[in-house]
Amino acid sequence: MTLNIAVFLGSRDSNNKKCLMLIDDFAKWFSSENFNLIFGGNETGLMGKLAKNVLKNNCKVTSIFTMNLYKKSKNLKFFSELIIAEDISSRSSIIFERADLFIALPGGIGTMYEVLEVINKNMLKEINKKIFLINDSSFWNPFKDLIDHLIKNNLLKEKDIKKNLKICRLKDLQLELKKINAENSS
Repeated sequence: MTLNIAVFLGSRDSNNKKCLMLIDDFAKWFSSENFNLIFGGNETGLMGKLAKNVLKNNCKVTSIFTMNLYKKSKNLKFFSELIIAEDISSRSSIIFERADLFIALPGGIGTMYEVLEVINKNMLKEINKKIFLINDSSFWNPFKDLIDHLIKNNLLKEKDIKKNLKICRLKDLQLELKKINAENSS
């Protein structure tokens, strides 16, 4: 079974060379595994770069736009399936329904919103799906510090947050997904 993976990342280009290299490495690996990519629609910045690279390697790319974003977009081309959702809430529902798991790469407020939504839905037991924050460029270190701060101040239970959240390097994700693929194949 091919995994359907929702990937969250920036719709702007980063000025961090490590982040840019990470996107390239991630796209090569993702494509080599022939995973299906689900993303939030925008074909700009890091997100556009990933979608373009994955699609050119003949992987399925599902692009889920909000109606508002779709109306503003021109010349869309980096998808095999295009879904137009009424709004951000509807878009999130579609992503949660279709994705087997989630991966976050460097991004801005939209990426943070999506990461927090996955974490919160897992903690509320509305879903039971892993999210991996790829930290090769140390991008997620401040977020990890915040999680540790919340745990230290008894505002978050460590077991609740760490059950489905993993902040790791790309090579650790690769090993983890090999295990998940093996489990799904048996």
